[in-house]
Amino acid sequence: MPERLVQYATALSCLSPWPLPCSRREETMVIAFIAPHERISIAAQSIVEASGYPAKVYLGDLQQGVRAARQAIAEGARIIISRGGTARLIRQELGVEVIEVEASVQRTLAYVYKETTEETKIAVAGFEPLINLVAPVCDVLGRTYRSFELKEKSSFQVQMDRIGKWDPDVVIGDAIAYHWAQARGLDAYLIESSLETLLDAFERAMLVYNNLCRYILAEEKLATVLDCSREGAILVNREGVIEEINRQGCDILSQSREELIGALLSDYFDSTELSRAFRKNQTARNMLVNYRDEKLALDHITVSADGQTGSASVILFQPVQKIQDAGNVIRRKLADSGFYAKYTFDDIFFASEKMRQLVAVAKQYSQSDSNIMIVGETGTGKELFAQSIHNAGPLAKGPFVAVNCAALPGALLESELFGYAPGAFTGAARSGKIGLFELAHEGTLFLDELTEMDFFLQSKLLRALQTQEIMRVGGNKIIPIKVRIIATTNRKPLEEIQQGRLRADLFYRLNTLDLKIPPLRERENDPEQLFELFLARKCERRGIAMPAIPEKILTLLRRYSWPGNVRELENLAEKYATLHTLSPFDMPLMTEFASIGMTGADDENQQEATLEDFIVAKVSKVFRAENGNVTRTAQRLGIDRNTVKRWLDKAPDKVPA
Repeated sequence: MPERLVQYATALSCLSPWPLPCSRREETMVIAFIAPHERISIAAQSIVEASGYPAKVYLGDLQQGVRAARQAIAEGARIIISRGGTARLIRQELGVEVIEVEASVQRTLAYVYKETTEETKIAVAGFEPLINLVAPVCDVLGRTYRSFELKEKSSFQVQMDRIGKWDPDVVIGDAIAYHWAQARGLDAYLIESSLETLLDAFERAMLVYNNLCRYILAEEKLATVLDCSREGAILVNREGVIEEINRQGCDILSQSREELIGALLSDYFDSTELSRAFRKNQTARNMLVNYRDEKLALDHITVSADGQTGSASVILFQPVQKIQDAGNVIRRKLADSGFYAKYTFDDIFFASEKMRQLVAVAKQYSQSDSNIMIVGETGTGKELFAQSIHNAGPLAKGPFVAVNCAALPGALLESELFGYAPGAFTGAARSGKIGLFELAHEGTLFLDELTEMDFFLQSKLLRALQTQEIMRVGGNKIIPIKVRIIATTNRKPLEEIQQGRLRADLFYRLNTLDLKIPPLRERENDPEQLFELFLARKCERRGIAMPAIPEKILTLLRRYSWPGNVRELENLAEKYATLHTLSPFDMPLMTEFASIGMTGADDENQQEATLEDFIVAKVSKVFRAENGNVTRTAQRLGIDRNTVKRWLDKAPDKVPA
């Protein structure tokens, strides 16, 4: 809004409650015309009656005009129109803006030209605007004149006495000078306003009225928005005085709006951090302040106006408990849906250079929305990388939808991925079901153990990736999708292609970007570092002190091949946290180390065997120790059942699983 209009709006909005909705042009008066004399009153009244302006005309000059303006405001007037000295007095004594009616230049020029000569002594008497109007006319026409400017009421008589001593032939002025001259028998001419200037004043008043309506409507909208917020909001001036507050703020502080407006902010929020931010005109967020018996989370935001920062401040606040409760609800909903990624790159712990380089590459991949293939043995952290990539990239705000391709048979996995139409098959929900592709729209679909997917279903997946479109099972409607795929496998993709278990075209479609996560045995210094980290976490969770780790155990950690990788190492840390109170080298944990091959008399022979032979031998050994039970073998090694079976299939004596 223009500066002068802002002044109007600010001043006028303090007068009284708005009498009616701004959009309604009714008989209700919002404009008051204060006429200094009867002739201008009659002219103004005719304009109101002819135009239908929401206005009322009052008669009153000078102090009578001030009283009339005060009455008009009490009756609901929001905009005042007057002229000359009356306008000035209303502005001074009531502290409101007044739209001033201008005098008619044409009438003034016509009078001076026709009714005076160069010998005529003209006294120009009135307030500054009138002097500025008449004096140039006299200069142009070459008339003899002297100006007598009226200012404060106390100086009126002094100026009139000066006019009398000068003894002019005619006094040209406003109502004050005109009536004074007539009372003393002097010839006088009243500078009047033409119909055009009156109409112009009313048009300006209507312009202010319409803009004021928009201003008030904007304030009402803003107030509505603030009242819909869950946070309390306070507007504070530079003196720290509360100027405005929303409904939530009153509720949180348990105070009425009337009690809060005009109070000092420091009376409610006693915080050194807040005081410092306010004093330095700095925005500060996530501050904690005590209010009565609860903690509030508070933001201090500086307000900029007309290029100046710090003219006011906004304080946003709400109870910490309310934030925590809302966060718990959201987390429960997300956990129930499972469509979010909880891990980031900060959750990937490593000490080896190989992992550092891998994480750097993964961070670069995260900035792309291209498909990614992650290859790594069981327990190396493939899903950890997948979630971290999702959370670090442009799709982080989208869903992260995960599915284990090995956990579901082909037909069921198809309906899960693509959804199904109502009545698509026996037992289908009547309303149908949305598929994971649709749920992952604008996000990431994580396909774990891709090589376990049915070969036929792989072709349908490839089609979806090529066209970015899907069709629900049993449906006939094409559904566009925008999904980034991150797929993983613990097998060697090229071998799976050669054996006919993985489509080559699907692999190359997904292998746009590739990550190969090294097994734990190839990560120098990581086994002992990770063991200490996991052990610290387990002990912290149990509320016990972290025990010392004997050097012998650290040596064994470095020597072991870790067929179960990080998952196996974490299980071992859990067991150590549980049993560490026993004698370090007599506890069952050391027997466990020996049983899975971390120690033994065959080390020299094992050095000549391949790594694969070593793992096969150790898995077979545990399998026999568990009397051929695959589940217990997997649990003991910290790997899944499919991995146990795969290693057993490679045993020379083909241990039956």
